[in-house]
Amino acid sequence: MENSLQTTTTAKTPAAASEQPIASQAVSKATIQHESPDIEGKTAAEYVYDALSLHKKQYKDHGTAPPEILKWVGEASLSNEPRNRLYSAAGLSLGLAIAGTTANIVTGHKLIDGSKVESVPQFLKPIHALVKDYDPRDITPRNKRIRYIHAAVYSLGGLIGIKTGSDIAYKNAIEKNKNPQYLEDYLRSVSHTQGKTWSWLSASSGIFGSASGLWAIPAPGLNYATGMVGRITSMQDRNTTIAGLNKVMSGASTDSYLRLKEGAYYLTHYAVGNPAKDPQNIEYIAYSILGPIFKDKLTAKHIKQFTDAVHEVRDHYWQPGGIPKEKQAEATDTMKQVFTGAGLEVLLIDMGLNPATVSFEKTGGMIGKIGNIGRMDKIHKRQEQYWSALESRLPKYVAAGIMTQERADWVKDGIDYMRAKGERPAPRYEPSAKPSQGEETATEARQQSSIDKLIESSAKKGDWRAKVLQRRQESTSPSLTVE
Repeated sequence: MENSLQTTTTAKTPAAASEQPIASQAVSKATIQHESPDIEGKTAAEYVYDALSLHKKQYKDHGTAPPEILKWVGEASLSNEPRNRLYSAAGLSLGLAIAGTTANIVTGHKLIDGSKVESVPQFLKPIHALVKDYDPRDITPRNKRIRYIHAAVYSLGGLIGIKTGSDIAYKNAIEKNKNPQYLEDYLRSVSHTQGKTWSWLSASSGIFGSASGLWAIPAPGLNYATGMVGRITSMQDRNTTIAGLNKVMSGASTDSYLRLKEGAYYLTHYAVGNPAKDPQNIEYIAYSILGPIFKDKLTAKHIKQFTDAVHEVRDHYWQPGGIPKEKQAEATDTMKQVFTGAGLEVLLIDMGLNPATVSFEKTGGMIGKIGNIGRMDKIHKRQEQYWSALESRLPKYVAAGIMTQERADWVKDGIDYMRAKGERPAPRYEPSAKPSQGEETATEARQQSSIDKLIESSAKKGDWRAKVLQRRQESTSPSLTVE
């Protein structure tokens, strides 16, 4: 678990003092007008797809977009993990070879043609022909039972081989996220936990399902493709991408494979690298990564707020034609600080989305529900760990001036509500009323949105947010790079 966040800032050096503030760079953000559809009376989904349509019309003269089928094929290929398939196949071959050879030596006969095993390594001779008076070509009940067991040992070796190969393929992914810190880290950890159940289902379907002829039934544990889909998407923390099935199978709100952690990381690069004033997919990405975890709580207003926050950060660097290359690294770093980790947590709370009320056991759709089997204790433990970590951060957010005490109390109420499992009323998000005209000057600092404070914070040398980012990029901490 990460150490406490530091809220002290160092004094500016002469060099730092001479630097221009972010807001003075490039085009003044006040002069940049962004187009968005009407928000009134729309659901989050309706608003997102209206925004997509609007942005497509804005740039219809900038070339023809590739056919949707090509886009889907591209995303589908990215959602698959060739290494997992390779390691699983290697494990299958090795498992069959080891278990099959051992079973042949123990019975004294080869399974395929029933011929006797003549050549046996010296160290295996003590177990050679332990099964006495066995004839695989005989149809007596005893010999038939032994032959079935002989075949089952072959299959069991292949099953263990597939699982071992898959575990090796995802060892690094699990290792990089072994110490989760923020919401996106914990959700990925839960997905990995669910994937452990799918490792057995994919392995058993690869052997027993295929050998029994039940592979034609698209059920976990029988159909190899179904088992691999559950395993791969869980371990890579991604969604299925088949329209019409992804919502049920993965709990996804769009056809995108992106979930929260990878989606937030992708957003930072997309927003910085896209030269358009109004990039086409910001609303779509926001809906893709927030929809599955906030479900019915997510509104069109939330999507608009999130999109406005992206533009607010981006507009500090953007110029007609895009963000200059010399500023892209700085812009990407600022985007990461605002839209990942602590920054994302604060932004969600500022928008009225309480991260404490995300129920880990209800993530991942049908794949998640099946993955929960036998893993609920671990998932509940992760949930409690996140609540405790969030509780410890709230006072630091308030002390750093990026969150009001009122909002911190609202988040704490959400944690208490979740711990009580609905036995108490759900906390409502009710920000304080706007101050009167006479109070505006005195409360101007508190009126500033947390997103502005996060942007300012990211520019300060020695600020706690920079230290958090540095720790997250160390080899001993979860990396921001998503594989």
